[in-house]
Amino acid sequence: MLPFPDAKNDPLIHDPALQQALDTAMATTPNPPNAAPIAIVDLHPDGTRGYAGRLEFIECYSASMLKVVAMYAAFELRKASNDLLAATVPAAAFQALHDGFDDVLRTNRLPRLAALADRHLLPKYDQVFDYDPATNTVNFSQTFWNDLFGAIALGDNASAGRCIQRLGFGYVTGAASEANFFDADTETGLWLCGDFGIGYPPQRIPCSNDGPTAQGASAYQMAKLFTLLADSQLVDPGSDAAMLDLLQRAVINLHLFLNRDTTVGYVTLHSKIGSYDVVVGGFGVA
Repeated sequence: MLPFPDAKNDPLIHDPALQQALDTAMATTPNPPNAAPIAIVDLHPDGTRGYAGRLEFIECYSASMLKVVAMYAAFELRKASNDLLAATVPAAAFQALHDGFDDVLRTNRLPRLAALADRHLLPKYDQVFDYDPATNTVNFSQTFWNDLFGAIALGDNASAGRCIQRLGFGYVTGAASEANFFDADTETGLWLCGDFGIGYPPQRIPCSNDGPTAQGASAYQMAKLFTLLADSQLVDPGSDAAMLDLLQRAVINLHLFLNRDTTVGYVTLHSKIGSYDVVVGGFGVA
């Protein structure tokens, strides 16, 4: 249903051997992270995607890691917009997007957004895209792309907030829900309904490690999104390659956690971190 994506297939299959390895590692570690949700996925060369986890289905405040949901939503909105424009030659492209999408977004908003005004709910298409009449397509404006780069590759909160405001809470949450990254009944999964403090009213759901949050995730759904992205099965090959490049740029800019133990052999290919203090309890999340 335009403008939302179709439901995504779930590639993850629980792997008992990988689970046993994780459980053994936790049991033999002197100070294991027992309270931390964990999801590990084996991107096996045969195409299987076995996973192991601990607390992987609980909802947790996850700070800036949720910026990847805004990134994902942006590419889904671009695809949906070009699909709509391909069916017509509009006199005014952005008005065609408003006419084609806005009522769907209003009608199919998630329950938490019931009282939200259009200003906070709907995309600002002319602030996300430039229109090319020669091809009857849209692509990200340079201003929007600069902010998306700042949000993902540089970890900048203000850049992320501007992206989210332009995409609209209704689209960011609706895209995640329709793609099966968020369950509206249980309110678990990938929930981004705040703009990192730059002005829109955050819409919060319960989570296990803080008070109600506008930036929540379960480890399972985040692992599923990254697995689909790694397999170029998230949006389309070009979009997925662009998103992976942004996450690689985050590594280049040293937005990492797994650089702290030089005795472990690994290479970090892509990264997105979240780090902030919680409201309840006064400790930090990473």
